[in-house]
Amino acid sequence: HQWLSYGGSDKAGDAFSKREFSFTLNNDIYIRFLSYNNAEEWKADMIKKVPHKIDMGAVYSKEPNQKNFISKDAFKEVSREFILDIDLTDYQDDGTIKSNCIDPTDPEFCKSWKFMAIACKVLDKALREDLGFDHLLWVFSGRRGIHCWVADERARNLTDAGRTAVAEYLNIFKGGDKDKTKLDAIRTPLHPALHRAYEEVLFPAFGELMEDQGWLDEDSMERTLDLVNDAEIKARLVEKWRKRKNSSQEDRWGDLNAAIEKKFKDQKYLAAETVKFIVFKLTYPRLDIAVSKMMNHLLKSPFCVHPKTQRICVPLNPDNVDDFDPNDVPSLEDILRDMETHATANKDKDSAGKKRAPSSPQLDRYVKTFKSSFLTPLMRDWSRAQRAQATAQAPIAAF
Repeated sequence: HQWLSYGGSDKAGDAFSKREFSFTLNNDIYIRFLSYNNAEEWKADMIKKVPHKIDMGAVYSKEPNQKNFISKDAFKEVSREFILDIDLTDYQDDGTIKSNCIDPTDPEFCKSWKFMAIACKVLDKALREDLGFDHLLWVFSGRRGIHCWVADERARNLTDAGRTAVAEYLNIFKGGDKDKTKLDAIRTPLHPALHRAYEEVLFPAFGELMEDQGWLDEDSMERTLDLVNDAEIKARLVEKWRKRKNSSQEDRWGDLNAAIEKKFKDQKYLAAETVKFIVFKLTYPRLDIAVSKMMNHLLKSPFCVHPKTQRICVPLNPDNVDDFDPNDVPSLEDILRDMETHATANKDKDSAGKKRAPSSPQLDRYVKTFKSSFLTPLMRDWSRAQRAQATAQAPIAAF
């Protein structure tokens, strides 16, 4: 509630009461344009309806629950966080990810999750260093992806055209919102943001990902060699590797690099571009940019329960995202068990004899991450902005 209220500083005034919520209930009953005056109303309605899924949308000019009584011209989106949505299945359709990316309990899933860690690091840096945003909330989707909520006032007030421009800046895959595999040419010199991503994140991770996914294995090598767009190189290396079935991914990558360098021996920059193209094609984040473009798009709420896995959609810290393990994320059952154990151990009373609020140590550490890395800095900026505004509006004292 503190976060979504934005200190009362949003364009709409009372940002929380004009925020759209949506609930998905049992039997896939979907309710949009819910809104609440305060956190207590919101909590009471969740207890009453017991939603399987909670989504959050834009802040409107009027309360969303009054939509049917307001003219279309008077009911408009006025703000919402800029959001990003990245899902592992978008890497699966073209064979980039061959390990399991559906079931987090599968031991193979950790190999797939490395792509989400890469996406978080690349996009976090671009949003902060290139676009100047400070308040980013990264959230595990509860199953196979990550979301980012950019909460700076400048981000919240972006028009749809502005959101599209930011999304297109971050996206290097073209061909329509649903085509996340058609990569624009990688040219020399690289854009500084792409150069940074390549040197700091993508290329250092490439060797390990290649070993994990077997991009030069028997069943994948032809698809990978097609990225070079040279039939002679493809035919020669396929023949060589089929004769040397036990050659390693590292050796085959060396063969491919040597073939590329030979082809472009008089144009070394084209050899470098070809290698970089392969690395970007296989490792760069694949955004669902349709989610980012429109202010009225809904996205699953942080800290809600994923309806399929029952895991909590917990915050991530991009500084240690490599250590994040989706299998360590508590489920609803874990939280309920935690709360029951905690209540029994503490007899549900504090030192003053008052009823103690239920607590879950497994969830508390993620709440701490939410507060320390996102909410506290955001509130600090609200306070600073409000003081500056009060100073600017204060009458000048007469001398």
